[in-house]
Amino acid sequence: MKFFLFILIVSFTFLSSSFAKILNIENKIQIEVPSSHKFIRYDNAEIMESINEFKDSIDGMEVDFYLVGPSKYVNLEQALFIDGEDPMENEYIKSIIKKYEGMFERKMLQDPLKAGKWVISEIKKIMKKEKIDFITYAFVINKTLIEMFSGEDEIIDILTDLQSMNNSELIKQTKEIKKQIASIEGASKTKYAFGPTTITYNKLKIDKNKNGNLFLKGPSKFFMAINETMTIDALLNFYLGEHNNRTYGFISVCYVDCSKFNSKFDKMIKPVFSKIEKNVKTKTTNSSNNDLVEQLEQLNSLYKSGVLTKEEFEKAKKKILN
Repeated sequence: MKFFLFILIVSFTFLSSSFAKILNIENKIQIEVPSSHKFIRYDNAEIMESINEFKDSIDGMEVDFYLVGPSKYVNLEQALFIDGEDPMENEYIKSIIKKYEGMFERKMLQDPLKAGKWVISEIKKIMKKEKIDFITYAFVINKTLIEMFSGEDEIIDILTDLQSMNNSELIKQTKEIKKQIASIEGASKTKYAFGPTTITYNKLKIDKNKNGNLFLKGPSKFFMAINETMTIDALLNFYLGEHNNRTYGFISVCYVDCSKFNSKFDKMIKPVFSKIEKNVKTKTTNSSNNDLVEQLEQLNSLYKSGVLTKEEFEKAKKKILN
């Protein structure tokens, strides 16, 4: 029974996951989500400990972290993993335990591996019944990527190199980065494994939005081995990019009804950058020159604020001009 409870609680931690409204998250993020979705500021103790360590390493950094998803799932995670409520009092867990006890008495689930698979199957059934299609973890940081890595010369060099590339050059560079990932221990041409977790990275995309800002994006598949014979699998979508001198990140996970997951994810994050797209439509035919001036102004601002050294500034400026 203890093993069963462990699998049940762990599974609810990981098995989480028609658009109808724009959700305004504390005037920091706007996303388009189904009408059943809501958000909470995610104050999970373990997650916040990691975030606070990251914040403390960079002067003036602020990180806002949120959970977005169907109300029933958000309420469940709020109760179990933030408020610390007794999982044995949860209605979903109670119903699964009741079923389990009956099957256990009939000697149908005495094998721990079989019991674990059954639990995951039951959880997915509940998610499908309650229309818990996908969930999203979203964050916003009050720094640009270069500001966050101030002092990390190698990373800043990589970012400035990427920023100076056009879209076709970024496509080639993305292929090179994938080759480098494939050479890492635990990686293949499509997957990277760390511990019990495996993530596909073959659809990774590094590009620039219409405002000339870098972003990293990619649909993926996620696998986590609970033991030697049982694996949790899901579809994953993520985005990391900048807007108005802030960094935005979105990680979405889908376990059931995932046929339109990629298009739903793209539609969800589009309002975050809608102002960028409106501004682009009003640009003149000299937009490429305006982009060049804007990049130089941003670079000069970083140099004057002390984020970049003179040598880094001159190197980055040369790459932009060339």
